[in-house]
Amino acid sequence: MMLRALTAVVFVGLFGLPIVLPLAELRTAGPWESWREVDRVAELALATLGLCGLTLVISFPPGVVLAVLLYRTDLPGRATMRAILGAALFVPLPLFALAWQAVGGGGWRPWTQGLVPAALIHAAAALPWVVWLTGLGLSRVEPELEEDALTAAPGRRVLWRVSLRRAAPAIGLAAVWVALQAAGEIAVTDMAVVRTFAEEVYTQHVAGGADALGRAVAISLPATLISVLVVALLLRRWEGRLAVTATARPTLEFRLGWSRRPLAVGAGLAIAIYAGVPILSLVRQTGAGDRFSVLRLVVELLRAVDLHWLMVLDSLAWAAAAGVLAAAMALVASWFAVDSRGWRWLLFGLAVALWAVPGPVIGFGLKEAINRLMDAEDVLLGWTTARPVRAVLYDLSTPLPVLWAHLARLFPYAVAFVWPAVRDVPRDLRESARVDGATPWTEFRRVGWPAVRGAFLLAVVAVTAVALGELSASKLVQVPGRQTFVQELFNQMHYAATATTAALALVQLTLAAGASGVILLAARRRA
Repeated sequence: MMLRALTAVVFVGLFGLPIVLPLAELRTAGPWESWREVDRVAELALATLGLCGLTLVISFPPGVVLAVLLYRTDLPGRATMRAILGAALFVPLPLFALAWQAVGGGGWRPWTQGLVPAALIHAAAALPWVVWLTGLGLSRVEPELEEDALTAAPGRRVLWRVSLRRAAPAIGLAAVWVALQAAGEIAVTDMAVVRTFAEEVYTQHVAGGADALGRAVAISLPATLISVLVVALLLRRWEGRLAVTATARPTLEFRLGWSRRPLAVGAGLAIAIYAGVPILSLVRQTGAGDRFSVLRLVVELLRAVDLHWLMVLDSLAWAAAAGVLAAAMALVASWFAVDSRGWRWLLFGLAVALWAVPGPVIGFGLKEAINRLMDAEDVLLGWTTARPVRAVLYDLSTPLPVLWAHLARLFPYAVAFVWPAVRDVPRDLRESARVDGATPWTEFRRVGWPAVRGAFLLAVVAVTAVALGELSASKLVQVPGRQTFVQELFNQMHYAATATTAALALVQLTLAAGASGVILLAARRRA
């Protein structure tokens, strides 16, 4: 019991403070005066809803269709297409903005400013997530259900009425995932000059005073509370039906018949355009645009590698660390929550709130938490000059503040993968282990880990991929002398897709492809 209580305190400190501290800005009447600006509030609400809605409308139809084709049919070349989209998971959101900004030549750039360009870029970044999450849901459908249905209906009807309906929670999770990513991030809206609630908080934090930041928090509070309520209701409805553990038998493969090759050509062409157009544009931009030169391309790439390869590798390493830590924390919390209603409330309360609160609000809360920790340290250690907390969170330019931001922002993503697997561990196996005298650790090692390790690895991959592009919270707590790759890219993309910036983007794309290849190779060996 003592271990669970101490763990709960740690969770509340790490994840609760960033949520609560921004509310301190609302202790006076001044910030609430912002609600008199009805036109501005309405503009922020419409922009946020419009961005989320357009992103879903653009990304979901092709994403679900591709998931069906790539995960549940005999489509030729599906493994290669899955690999390409898998690599896209590791491409940071600002890089999507930069890559599509590079499309076109001369004075013509179709992706510049406005709601529609911002939604298109968010949709491009969301597409691989829609395909992957929907594909995971479709791959977890019980073959027995589909076999029974096939005795009474053709494959197309079974796919529509059984497979997609059984995978509905995963598809719904993908929708929530995409919508909250669009609503809570600032990388694209800052470039496209789209003022969402998250962008408002970030802008006021950078350009406004303390009162301006309080007004921004006050304006975003109702939308945040509505998001928390909606997410909580949806997850409560889907939670019991969400499956992340692979079925004991291989999933059925639906035959496409005569349409197999035409669909393969169509899907391959769509993915080639999706991946090839921005990459070729970046290559062209790196090689000096209209005056393209292979020599200039090589020189710029070598210079980008020489100047930034350590930063890129460092960012990947710490993103992976965030993935492992977030998955481990989600696993511990989920294991405790199975047998404890209090822990279940704590787990889902923190996960839902962290998922729904805009990234800049969490970033501001983290910054305040760090400041208060340092102030408390000054009081407690006033008799000495040693300041270990200040050293690791500010003076020594460590990656810990950004790591904290990544954990706070992405802990819910890990919970979404880990909790269903922990929930589905048979209770009789756990009770049998206890009857045999197993300690809690032995019970977890023998019963829990074999059942949840697959979901744990999925959580690590997902959080690592998102952490590579997380910016909205981490940018507010980064310390001088310690900049991540995505922050460097965010700073440079405001100057358009110059040769140096495009070369940096190509280096990151190469790294993303390599990371995806390593994961695929490990998965094949494990299989």
